[in-house]
Amino acid sequence: MLKTIKRQLPVLALAAAFGAVSLAPALAADGKALYADKGCAACHGEDAKTPLQEGFPKLAGQSAEYMINQIKDIKSGARTNGQSVDSMKPIVEDLADADVKAIADYLASLKEAPAAAAAPAGAPHPGKTLFLTKTCVACHGKEGKKPLPGYPNIAGQDKAYILAQTKDIKSGARTNGKANAMQPVMHLVNDDEIAQIAEYLSTVK
Repeated sequence: MLKTIKRQLPVLALAAAFGAVSLAPALAADGKALYADKGCAACHGEDAKTPLQEGFPKLAGQSAEYMINQIKDIKSGARTNGQSVDSMKPIVEDLADADVKAIADYLASLKEAPAAAAAPAGAPHPGKTLFLTKTCVACHGKEGKKPLPGYPNIAGQDKAYILAQTKDIKSGARTNGKANAMQPVMHLVNDDEIAQIAEYLSTVK
């Protein structure tokens, strides 16, 4: 009897190991399925590039690190501006860290959001000049495409979303993440200049 039990132990251990794997959520490593399952497409679009309405961000091609940090801040309450509380918080509250990473990695793997129509050739867009001279380029990179770690890729982003977030940072309504680093330099731009920068960024391809 004892010999039989000893022979069965390795088999039981192996079965338990496989059993533990099978108990893991099937969607934990499938960001695309999670994106659909959690209803993300309802606001951000099935391709994550065509939001339901102006003012919602395009997520395709965004930095995974940035998205992970923003989702965590929405969950914790560190970010409360815009749609964060009413729309986003109820959706992300029950996401495990592995699920958050899976969604962020999936979105980061998509091609960047398509830009709006570019300005006609000729003189540079006034927003581009402001982007370069008002220190935006220092953190968000050339044309908003190559940001420093933790900063968002803002090239081709929805104009209304850029406007809303920039104004919220300037007013202090948004304080999470890198907003604290951006807020002190917001005195360099007025509302008209912010609008021009947002218009320019929305046209970058």
